[in-house]
Amino acid sequence: MLTYHMAVVTRDSALRRGIKRLTTATASSAQSVRDPAELAEDKDIDLVIHDARSRVPDRALFDRLTDRSRVIHIVDGDTLIKKVELLADPRVCSLVCHDARFDDDELIASATKALRGDVFGLQKYFPWGVTTYTMAVGSYEEKGRAIELLGRYAQLAGVRGPVRERIQLVADELMMNALYHAPTDDDGNELYRGRSLKELAQLESVSPIQIQYGCSGRYFGISVRDSGGSLTRDRALEYLRRAGRREAQIEAKPTGAGLGLVSVLKSVSKLILNIEPGYSTEVIGLFDVELFAKGKIGARSLHLFIADPEPDTQDDADTGEIAAAMVAPRPGRAWPMAAVVLTMVLTVLATAYYYRNLKPHHGRDPGAAVAAELPTLTVVPVPADATITIDGEPAAANLAIPITGADPMVVEVTMPGFEPYTRSFSAGELATSVKVFVSLQREPSRKEARRRRSP
Repeated sequence: MLTYHMAVVTRDSALRRGIKRLTTATASSAQSVRDPAELAEDKDIDLVIHDARSRVPDRALFDRLTDRSRVIHIVDGDTLIKKVELLADPRVCSLVCHDARFDDDELIASATKALRGDVFGLQKYFPWGVTTYTMAVGSYEEKGRAIELLGRYAQLAGVRGPVRERIQLVADELMMNALYHAPTDDDGNELYRGRSLKELAQLESVSPIQIQYGCSGRYFGISVRDSGGSLTRDRALEYLRRAGRREAQIEAKPTGAGLGLVSVLKSVSKLILNIEPGYSTEVIGLFDVELFAKGKIGARSLHLFIADPEPDTQDDADTGEIAAAMVAPRPGRAWPMAAVVLTMVLTVLATAYYYRNLKPHHGRDPGAAVAAELPTLTVVPVPADATITIDGEPAAANLAIPITGADPMVVEVTMPGFEPYTRSFSAGELATSVKVFVSLQREPSRKEARRRRSP
């Protein structure tokens, strides 16, 4: 059953053919015209794909649309930043470049988000089956560790060194914004405005943010999501306009140098801003590994989506992502009871299992650690399904295990095909909570092993 009605405005027959599968994928009927004046008057238009490469959109197009209509503009590959002003109309959600590298899968994902209002999640930009990983960051120190982990994961995924550096630099900028610029007080003022980098680094903890990352072979993706939702569409558009007016070059600076949005646009292949004002903001950067290898760097698409409080669909993966991001509760919008109960059961079972299997130290009850608020040890491995043991006992990834004694603890992380990781933590190191990011290295081939042994 066709749910939506779409209009394609272009004089390019090749573009018209390229968009054809979009109608089936989004359950839409479609009308294709050469000029906005030819649009039929007897049907509301949910989505317009407008070819803005040779013509500027005029009032004839927007006068034909309703407030709930959405527009995706097709632009030339090297003009994206200069075309930011096309986002001025609130119904415009995307600018997508069209050339030999046109990505129709991205167009399907963008159209689906625009039509249904279900906008959050990095997984929407990867084929089914691609594994994405999630971690929470709540301090400057954890940010540094997360950036290091991203670099190591990118290396394991086969991403070249210069691209890994761009990934880490963009990740640093997005995390800094989410950790220290997104949080606001009741009056909408930034909580940490005016503080130096040194002062921010000394903050023990701030509102945690969610980092999600993955690689499909063609794209490496990272998303950073906060739970404040202080970013509005108007504010985001102003940032993008400033970036469009500036001609900044990326400098060779270390992580933490504070890259601006203009440099982010010049580093990623695709930039997506998902906004639900007052609740959550997510920024996604996608890096086209193949294009980067050919020296083609810079944003080729730009998206600005506003979430619908009542989206048409919301699959289980997105529900988990929203929960992980610790989004503020919405009035009148409750979680499905089955999901709530399942989460509670899994939490109780996991806690009971690890308390039961944790080695007691000096006769103390491990379960008492929570009440005593003792330090904890958390291991975050890559690959995520690696086997973890602490003092010979099995442990789970991303689970804070209480430290109940003053003895050293030995952490081991293993996985077939990877070199094992072992580290002993002294009592002094365990005096405060410790989170260990472990990126396993693949075992060398026989040829590499012989080369290492040769003088």
